[in-house]
Amino acid sequence: MIKKISISFFSFLIFAILSAHAGDQSLYQETYLWKDESDRDFSLSSLKGKNVIMAMAYTSCQGTCPLIISKLKKMEAEAIEKNAPVDIVVITFDPAFDIPHRTYAYYREKLGIKNSNWHFLTGSEAETRKLSMLLGVKYARNPQNGMIIHDMKFIKLNSLGIKQLE
Repeated sequence: MIKKISISFFSFLIFAILSAHAGDQSLYQETYLWKDESDRDFSLSSLKGKNVIMAMAYTSCQGTCPLIISKLKKMEAEAIEKNAPVDIVVITFDPAFDIPHRTYAYYREKLGIKNSNWHFLTGSEAETRKLSMLLGVKYARNPQNGMIIHDMKFIKLNSLGIKQLE
């Protein structure tokens, strides 16, 4: 019992520390190892100088993830209207299942998202968890049905990779 409480407290403490520093830290300084939907290495630092909207989703989600993608499409259209181009980054909650060829088949082929400013990224479980904490996106796998319960957040980054206040 004490061990569970200690682990929970330690996890909360790490989350609080990372969250406190996430607001003023450039995500482009992080050294994550991502693969895009075409199975190419992708570094967040390659987005430096661009305005970015990030979200987390996964391809087998039947709930909020299709809504997340729909909202991202609307946000992109609004940015285009304002002549303020953005890159859209979607990071999977489920890296074990959402390997690059699956993300390509789902987002590029099934949903028809062809624009090159969209990036669908897969990383390790540890990198996915770390980034979710930096972004303030909470998620957990439901042990009963395997589905992932998660926040529906959209994170705007400025050209330096720093989160913008909504």
